[in-house]
Amino acid sequence: MRIIGIDPGSHRIGFSILERDAKLRSKSRIVEYGTIEIPPGTKSPENLQILRDRLLQILQNHSPQIACVEDIFYAKNMKTAKTVTESRGVILLLLADQGLKILQPSATQIKKGVTGSGSANKKDISRALQIIFALDSIDGLDDSWDAIAAGFVGLSMC
Repeated sequence: MRIIGIDPGSHRIGFSILERDAKLRSKSRIVEYGTIEIPPGTKSPENLQILRDRLLQILQNHSPQIACVEDIFYAKNMKTAKTVTESRGVILLLLADQGLKILQPSATQIKKGVTGSGSANKKDISRALQIIFALDSIDGLDDSWDAIAAGFVGLSMC
């Protein structure tokens, strides 16, 4: 089974593709992870079109059956909240159009599912992922780590 984990953002969206062994349900591996970068200053709706096109390419390359998208969080900055909500809408619509089952845990649920604590910080998440996936280090931006965490929690929900 393949899952795509997604950490929605305004101009940087984390993604991961994880695969669970059909025989050993507890064994998962990271197939790919990274970020979709929207150039700074790109206005709506062009930013949403870029997001859609890049995410569609990832979906077509990896054919996941399930998606786990971090639920929206409370934001003090209304402008950021608006762009994250728009991005999340495009993500959810594209995933639904592709026929994926969509899971939407909160950030707290994802943190707790990976580290055991709903108030874990980025460093805690990174360390936990290194242990879970037996990695010496984890490269990339924390958006991609959050997407790996979302995918891992999504697999546990299935």
